[in-house]
Amino acid sequence: MNAPDVCITWLNVHGGVFHKLITLHERLTEAGLSCELLFSAGPPHGLKVGVDVPEALLPGLAARGIHFLPRAEVLQKAETSPARLLIADAHHDPDLPGLIARARLRGVVTAQLATLLGDFTSHFADHLLLQHPLTLFFELEYNHTRESHRFFQAKGIHFTGNLFFEPTVNTLVDSFASREDFCAKYGIDSARPLCLWLPNAVDARSAVYGQVLRMAGNVGLNLLVKLHPWEYAFKKHGTDTWGLGTTSDVLWNARAVDEPDGAWAYRFCDLAVMSTSATCLEMPFWGKPSVLLPSASHPGLMRAQARLVADCSVSLDAVEQLPDVFSGPLPHFLPADYASACAQVRQDCSRDAYVQTVAAIETILAAPETAGHLSSPAALRRLYDPFVSQELRASLSASRRLRYDAGRLLRRLTA
Repeated sequence: MNAPDVCITWLNVHGGVFHKLITLHERLTEAGLSCELLFSAGPPHGLKVGVDVPEALLPGLAARGIHFLPRAEVLQKAETSPARLLIADAHHDPDLPGLIARARLRGVVTAQLATLLGDFTSHFADHLLLQHPLTLFFELEYNHTRESHRFFQAKGIHFTGNLFFEPTVNTLVDSFASREDFCAKYGIDSARPLCLWLPNAVDARSAVYGQVLRMAGNVGLNLLVKLHPWEYAFKKHGTDTWGLGTTSDVLWNARAVDEPDGAWAYRFCDLAVMSTSATCLEMPFWGKPSVLLPSASHPGLMRAQARLVADCSVSLDAVEQLPDVFSGPLPHFLPADYASACAQVRQDCSRDAYVQTVAAIETILAAPETAGHLSSPAALRRLYDPFVSQELRASLSASRRLRYDAGRLLRRLTA
């Protein structure tokens, strides 16, 4: 393979969505850009050959420049890649800062790509590909981590809509011709509605978990659990991020979707139920309704997120209200309702996120020193000010809210 234009290196890989990077690889190829795609395979948060991807597919994928390697080999291959642009994930990770720093020393342009709206750790990459201006709000105002100031050092900020929110299914492991085929795999009655329960770390330890299972069972709904990525990492590598000693489906005797089938579960479900999961922001792109339970963790933030997708979700004041939702006609929303919610968390809904990401990469390769340039920290903060609702503002702590209000007022006066 000749020197690629782009090397995508992914160290923290969710086995339920990594196929979307393969789709990006295909889109880059269609646009005339060559791409090498390196996935970490192994602990703590990598894929597992034979589970996430069949071993028989590896030679064909490698021939296309898509590799599944142990983390050490991924790092070595990335650091010797002749690609002009290195793209990495944006998680907290001990190896990402060094990888990006060494690439920059070699004269390679660097970028990081978002997987979530409200969680992005900059490791001093030249270019940051974010979901939406609100990603900046979450990092600079809400999370306000020690890494937040790094956003001001970037040469370019690009809003690409988040390709991980695209309704793309994984055909590497399973391919379901119909909802009936999917239900048959999991031994459930396809004639009955299918509910997905998406627990987070707080839910795994809460009696609410058992209540959701019991309430769905009482009215005859099918219920499958879509586990958190770190729970699937425990199943694959024994990485006990949550300290449960097991996974929540085992703890609560529930049936969990296999991780590679996660996107298929979104496609075929009739309803998603969650309390502390940010997946409510993703479900509108699948055209699926959500029921949002009150959260015991970061309730202000969860209410603000719920407000973003209020047009196609139902927010409950207590889990005890859930049987009323389950026993009646399930929530139904119109395409316009889903489109309205999507527009809250993606600036450009006229193009999918793959197209937007490819366009940003082309812009970066053409003008790496000036693409997406912003003149000042105030200019960066002004990008998200119009999108900050009263609910998002109220989700800040009192001191951070005061600081944000003062900063916004100053930005208005000096604009």
